[in-house]
Amino acid sequence: MTQPLHGRLHPATPLRRSWAVLIGIATLIYNQRDLFSVGTSGTKDQIDVPWWAACVTVTVVVATVVGLFVVAWRHSHYSLDGNVLGYRSGLLFKVRRQCELDHVQSVDIDQPFLGRLIGICTLEVVMSGTTMTLSYLTLNQARALKARILAEDTGDEQLYRVRATDLLLALLLDVGTNIWCLLLAGFAVLPYALSGELFTLSTLVAFAPKVWALTGKRLFVCSGWSVTRTAEGSYRTDFGLFDTQQCTYRDTRIASVEIHQPFLWRRFDWVEVKVAVAGAPGPGILVPVCPRTVAEKMVLHLLGPDAVSHLHDPIPAPPEARKATPFHKALGYRLGNGYFTAWRGFFLRNVATVAPVGRIQSVSVDQGPWQRRLGLASVYAHMAGGGSVPADHRTAAESADLAARLYRDSMNHAEAKPGRPAGLVNSGR
Repeated sequence: MTQPLHGRLHPATPLRRSWAVLIGIATLIYNQRDLFSVGTSGTKDQIDVPWWAACVTVTVVVATVVGLFVVAWRHSHYSLDGNVLGYRSGLLFKVRRQCELDHVQSVDIDQPFLGRLIGICTLEVVMSGTTMTLSYLTLNQARALKARILAEDTGDEQLYRVRATDLLLALLLDVGTNIWCLLLAGFAVLPYALSGELFTLSTLVAFAPKVWALTGKRLFVCSGWSVTRTAEGSYRTDFGLFDTQQCTYRDTRIASVEIHQPFLWRRFDWVEVKVAVAGAPGPGILVPVCPRTVAEKMVLHLLGPDAVSHLHDPIPAPPEARKATPFHKALGYRLGNGYFTAWRGFFLRNVATVAPVGRIQSVSVDQGPWQRRLGLASVYAHMAGGGSVPADHRTAAESADLAARLYRDSMNHAEAKPGRPAGLVNSGR
């Protein structure tokens, strides 16, 4: 029988948490500095404070704040007993949280740069609609908890590691990055070069943060990105240059896999792979950039060999769709062998989403006013935990047939594996 796992947060936790309060107090005192005169005789409107009194006051304030956080830290404990993870904290207001491991969607380890210097990190246990955060733990504590929560052992296999040169070139070829760089050059650098007036550089405030977020920040975050398959079937991503992070996806919780291909990446046949997990707010990045062959390998691992064949030969959109969208050639779908795949996109980015029909919760057929005039409709397969896979701009007869097939296949899977059945919803806009 597995022994219970108990522990306390890292001793540096009260120091790490108290600094924000101390900075707030220091800022408040600094804003009121005109009311005091320390060590010298001030005006009659100022309060004279000797140096020794100022030093004693500062020492008492710091000791009191840190002491309160230390006492709160001593009342904070976590425990992992059987199938239940518990955490209790609080000094005046007690907080107790518990979660069953069966409800855990993913477990992430976040280690900021300063945390790496002293060997601490944050463990985030993600459940449907909520997250339990343990800050701060040692790296060994976090890894031991994560291994027990996900029932991992040491037989890990690294599937892919992003090369630094590929990542750098992919960021430079990103369309959004190029557009914002052109805006920065056109509205800030060029006016300054022509006029020589410094005030023209004020527009940097509007464009520089966005350019930094698309270039330098993404480079730091995605550096050293690797995907590892654990012995129990989960998939772990490790990434970060200064602030290292670790995210784990359970294969049983993956609702769909998305493959994105920006326009400028097509020459190298590079793609970005994302996974949608049940209960997560949105798709998470599995690989920021990789060859398409590697992406198909990821689909093979995540969903099985039948899903890989679904990434080719889609059923194109009907001729009527060209009147509904100029990007009708990018639309398509494929249904069969237990998987539903949809293609969509536009000139700058194409997206292919493949999902098991067993993860479909409901199916809807939407028809807008313009679609109704053209005799078209869109079919949406709503996945477990949120999100949907669309088959846009199909004929009315084809959309009805596709919705019925999706409903039937999802119901057949639900009968084979008991659970919450799917439903069919028809809606119009």
